[in-house]
Amino acid sequence: MSKRKRQHPHQHLRRLLEAVNVPPPKMWPGAVDLSLARPDSVKFDYAQFASDRAPGKAKLKQFEDGFRKGPLGQIPDIHHWAMEEFWWHGVPGDDWHPLEAYLAWAGDRYPPPAQEQLRRWKEARIGLFEVGEIRDGTLGLQEWDSARGVHCGPPFRAIALSVGGVNAYRGQRGRVAISYVAPWSPDENLFCAMGYSMTPRKSEARILEVMLWLRRPEIASRPFPWKASREAADEYSHQWRAREWHGWLRERLEFPFEAMMPRPGSRQLEVKTVTALTPMDAETARQIGNYFEVLVDDKGQEVVLMGVSEVMPLDLASPNWAAVAEYQGYRERAGPPPGTRGQPKFTRLG
Repeated sequence: MSKRKRQHPHQHLRRLLEAVNVPPPKMWPGAVDLSLARPDSVKFDYAQFASDRAPGKAKLKQFEDGFRKGPLGQIPDIHHWAMEEFWWHGVPGDDWHPLEAYLAWAGDRYPPPAQEQLRRWKEARIGLFEVGEIRDGTLGLQEWDSARGVHCGPPFRAIALSVGGVNAYRGQRGRVAISYVAPWSPDENLFCAMGYSMTPRKSEARILEVMLWLRRPEIASRPFPWKASREAADEYSHQWRAREWHGWLRERLEFPFEAMMPRPGSRQLEVKTVTALTPMDAETARQIGNYFEVLVDDKGQEVVLMGVSEVMPLDLASPNWAAVAEYQGYRERAGPPPGTRGQPKFTRLG
């Protein structure tokens, strides 16, 4: 029997680089040891270990499932962000950390100085960063406050672990990247952008603010109670059918608050201020549903009525988010109100 030739451990990464046609940078500064000369390859090897081997495989699956069934479940590709959070911080409340397990498994592949440098990855923090100049294998970044439209931290340089390294950011200068960033070589004030990212225009960056709740994984990965099991879903459904929703919402909501919602007449998302729950009697609400009054222009002169099921409060720890999420859970199960089938999801006032 002929022996099967062992595939190079980074062959998959090489094929991926060829597929996207983004060449890696010629240098990867800041490494303390030759074993970290290609930190993107190290990350790929680590990610495979943490995601495909026990016990990490089962832990990650459960973690991803919590995200899909929780407050960020509507975010496209939320499982990719769940993976990044898992790789750098593990599961909230779990003493087992995937990076420590990887270093123990790798043995003497990484000498002590390299191990300590890799442990800096545990300090990774998700944020919004304006993309700057690319030079000498590094990328200029500066944290961005999308609500105020200003920088909120000093500029710094970073390597990048995305496919193609910092070259993946070519043509993105002036945009805002959402990414995990960790220290890499503190003596050089050099950081490390951890890989998975998005780079919208500054004008579109506010809709990514809700992703910063990945900093609170104990909240972001907590499944909705009605999605915990089929029995729980049936019990909530029984309660929801008997509930007078307008009064229930009115008792719990606090105004004003900011929320993400579709732009009227478009699928594009935006962040706007919700000012009130539209008054109506219980029977009208049963027939046509519940609506928010939303300011849609900067001068506060144009208001639209937006269905509650179309709105996502930005503050996941607020009573507004909890109430809206439960109403949306009801609508997902019960379907649209009988009087709204075929009707628009918003109405302009005045």
